[in-house]
Amino acid sequence: MKPLICHSCGLSFPEKFTGSNLDGTKNEDYCVSCFDNGEFMDQSLTIHKLESKFIEMAEVHEEITLEEARAAIKKLPYLKRWLMRTM
Repeated sequence: MKPLICHSCGLSFPEKFTGSNLDGTKNEDYCVSCFDNGEFMDQSLTIHKLESKFIEMAEVHEEITLEEARAAIKKLPYLKRWLMRTM
């Protein structure tokens, strides 16, 4: 199966890491790291904090490349979680 894309962090994730709604059903819009039991895991997360987190992942922890971080940052404003905040 094709990996899903989280509409909070923008990263792809396998189906087994799908977030869940309050009623326990799967929510394929979000990964379990960002959304579980019907709520966002980090309620205080902003798009700017997430951008900084991606840069840190690239520069400090080397979990992703700087190019991957930049690509992820470009997608953020178009993801459901962040679109909701601008409406």
